Amino acid sequence: MFHVGMAAMSEHENQPVAEAYDFPPVGTVVDVGGGHGGLLLEVLRRQAGLHGVLYDQGHVLAGHRLGDHDDVTGRWTVAEGDFFSSVPRGDIYLLKRILHDWDDEQSATILRNCERAMAPGGRILVIDAVVPPGDLPHQSKTLDLMMMASLGGRQRTRRDFVQLFDEAGLRLEKIVPTSTVLSVVEAVSVSGS
Repeated sequence: MFHVGMAAMSEHENQPVAEAYDFPPVGTVVDVGGGHGGLLLEVLRRQAGLHGVLYDQGHVLAGHRLGDHDDVTGRWTVAEGDFFSSVPRGDIYLLKRILHDWDDEQSATILRNCERAMAPGGRILVIDAVVPPGDLPHQSKTLDLMMMASLGGRQRTRRDFVQLFDEAGLRLEKIVPTSTVLSVVEAVSVSGS
């Protein structure tokens, strides 16, 4: 029920996120903790040369909906696993509303696993609300309190992402806003691989 609810909540975000980022024309996109595949579906629809891997736990993948769409037939696979242990090899990693569930140490573990598996020149895209500086109200600040109280995670500022990426051997490349509360926070490997 949780994953059905998350898929429904994410539905209005997936298209604006996929439209906001300039995805490459070819390569493999790994949706880490990608649930039922809504974001991966939107990304694959925008770039016909991309292949996708929907990566999550088996019971979640059982409800995926990628097979319901002829326009992406033959361009995706599912892979079962635990992102705290490893992730499949790819060029682009999507982590939508994943890191905000976890503390910095756990988040760094997930990011290090992505960095180790990432093809040379790859990118990690953390798709989350970025907390702006100052005391003005912002939806990300409400989300921050909810994540802290319910899961022990948190929303992060730009500075928080810089520090987290540094811990994982990554460098913040850019932050791309979307028409939703979410931004695409792009990281690259500091080793240049």
